[in-house]
Amino acid sequence: MGACHVRVGGWPGGHRRLTSVCFFLLFLALAFQPAFGVVSAPPLLGLASSSARQSVLNAAESYLGVPYRFGGSTKSGIDCSGLVYVSYLQATGIKIPRTVDTLARWSLVIPVGELEPGDLVFFDLQAKGGASSAQAPTSVSQAASFLSKADHVGIYIGDGFFIHAASSGPHTGVIQSSFNDSEWKQRLLFAGRALPTSTLSGFAFDWGASVSFAQLETLEGGPLAFVRGLSGWGEVSFPLSKNFSAGLRAGADWDRYLGVVRVPVELDIGQISGFSVFAGPALTLGSPDMDGRLYSPGDFFIATGGLRWSPLFSSSGAQRFGTYFELRYDYYVPAEGQTEAPQTDLRSCLNFSIGIRLRTVKY
Repeated sequence: MGACHVRVGGWPGGHRRLTSVCFFLLFLALAFQPAFGVVSAPPLLGLASSSARQSVLNAAESYLGVPYRFGGSTKSGIDCSGLVYVSYLQATGIKIPRTVDTLARWSLVIPVGELEPGDLVFFDLQAKGGASSAQAPTSVSQAASFLSKADHVGIYIGDGFFIHAASSGPHTGVIQSSFNDSEWKQRLLFAGRALPTSTLSGFAFDWGASVSFAQLETLEGGPLAFVRGLSGWGEVSFPLSKNFSAGLRAGADWDRYLGVVRVPVELDIGQISGFSVFAGPALTLGSPDMDGRLYSPGDFFIATGGLRWSPLFSSSGAQRFGTYFELRYDYYVPAEGQTEAPQTDLRSCLNFSIGIRLRTVKY
């Protein structure tokens, strides 16, 4: 395989250049956050503890018997989203979204089978009789078209019961109902989580693999000539907000053109679904050589960095699946005594890849 190289210093200004690029890419990730938002952690994580769940139930139960009034949020009259709003406000001191639609998009969508007391339950009152339109107990969808069907919300209290403000039916106002009642079972859509269940809520494991591509001028023969290399990695991360996290990623990258294997350990900061930036040290195994031009690894401690765009496409239970596109800069230094070749030098360092990603989230 060749010797293992670790070298500090190298290309003049390269270290500072890579650091500047990483900060610029982080700025871009923050700027684009709203456009690529997907709720991947309870929105009140870090703002309220799991113990607030009982306080939410106590507050909601204090409204039992209050009559229904559209737009109301007091004990003289209240509607379904108003009950959720005042219960969470009294329990946490935090103002949450006030309408069913905004609550559906604000909460972390979870499988019905994962419900805990204090979670939210959403219904489609326009659903026809017959089979339930709800997601299966172990699956979950975050598709906007599905979430927008919700027009009623309640608070789960356990054992298949929920508390809500009903506007029609044999009993109206703030009441307790059961999922076993066919009227509600066939209209149940999905469950939502606002409060963490433990200190590990939102903690996630990611796995991924990718193919990197050669530049067009380097393509020579063979059906796989466009493949520059392969990589695989794993990451542990913790959410900083509903679509922003920090994680530590480790993996192995094989670069066919340079004839090396790199083992990077990266700090990854950015959107859970969207843009993120990464940088960190890397161990290089082998002697980098591109088109007869020799290189050595640059600064060991910031040996790699770049930008990823990683949209999540589908969800099933605690699993999220998606793809990612990555632009990576690996810091290599031309060996001394060689003629100038800036294009080859840039090609040796710059890498574009496309991969797949599987994310497992602890609710």
